[in-house]
Amino acid sequence: MDHSIILTLKIISIAAALIVLLRKKVNLSMAIFILSAYTVIIFQLNAGRAWYSAAKIMIDPKTLQLFIITTMVLYVESVQKSRHMFDKLISSLNSIFRDTRWVGIISPAIIGFLPLLGGALISAPLVDVSTRNMKLEPEFKTFVNYWFRHIWEYVWPVYASLVLMQTLSGIPLKTIILYQAPFTILNIITGLIMTFSYFKRHNVVREVPPEVHSFFKTARDFYEGIWPLLLIIVLFFFFSIPLHITLVGVAVLLSVIKRVNFREMAGLLFSKSSGRIVLLIAAVMVFQEMIEISNAFGYLTTMNVSVGMVVAIAFLVSFSMGFLTGVNTAFIGIAYPILLPLIKNLGPEYFISMSIYVYVIGFAGILLSPLHLCLVLTSEYFKASLYKVFKYLIPPGIVLAIASTILALIVKIH
Repeated sequence: MDHSIILTLKIISIAAALIVLLRKKVNLSMAIFILSAYTVIIFQLNAGRAWYSAAKIMIDPKTLQLFIITTMVLYVESVQKSRHMFDKLISSLNSIFRDTRWVGIISPAIIGFLPLLGGALISAPLVDVSTRNMKLEPEFKTFVNYWFRHIWEYVWPVYASLVLMQTLSGIPLKTIILYQAPFTILNIITGLIMTFSYFKRHNVVREVPPEVHSFFKTARDFYEGIWPLLLIIVLFFFFSIPLHITLVGVAVLLSVIKRVNFREMAGLLFSKSSGRIVLLIAAVMVFQEMIEISNAFGYLTTMNVSVGMVVAIAFLVSFSMGFLTGVNTAFIGIAYPILLPLIKNLGPEYFISMSIYVYVIGFAGILLSPLHLCLVLTSEYFKASLYKVFKYLIPPGIVLAIASTILALIVKIH
């Protein structure tokens, strides 16, 4: 059998194994560790090298920073929730929009402007508070929070994946944003269709807040609920303080202002939920490393094929990288360099459109990946069945994949 076919079947088997493990309700962290071991076996990786790579990625500064970032995000969210800061933010949004359904949709979209890894944890309490009287399924709450949290990643230039795409491709960032903006619009539309279809089926009608506050109280409540996020924006974006340091600083300041004692602080920092999430991150990072060192898609760099075949290969590689890693920068950092020789062979008239396709179809894989931290953390927060969440994610995900694939086949950008 052809070597490329064998490699493709191996990749498919990894995805199938993941689905089976989820169906069997294996703990997600354990499932990912199992996939890592399976990857080592089927790609016949040297066991010593695999252990060394796994240990190395665990002490890598970026991984350690990721642990800090996630822990601090959880801590800040817990303090805000315990001090009813989210209640005030929701109250202000209710006064502005006067429809709790829209508040539940807009809250994660607002938080989506913050490129925080696991940032869905911040918006999840807002969705929870705004929809608490609607009796929504946990899986549907997970969908609303997760989907609308990620609508800006095609166009918001502070996201690392977008900046990495610009760096690798050399395409001006404004050009990428211009041609990817329709996909943000598409995701908003499909997300709204799914959401309001659910509302209609379950007879969730408009709920007007019992009281509408004055402008000054609304502004004050909004600020009280969102100032930690505003401070993160100022410190991270305007003063370029590293994100993990920014979050530690905000966490300390919030603890002082809200008078969090050491006992409560320790309880929040070392809670069982924090431990589960740190373990999950470790599992994802190890699996990502195993996929990378396996060089599963290396054979593609020697191929010279037609537009249709490049689209098919780009779909396979980029979507698979997004789906299998669940990490935004991974599918660009791994898939794009692999696909670049094929894209260049098509000629300059296809370069921008195919490069954008690699990003969009990879992000479709991200949105549908059960390894995406935002999806996992949101499901954990709402105590939702991750498997059942996909009945809401798959339809808009399919629309995104089909629309982007059609455009890649027919559009040339000069």
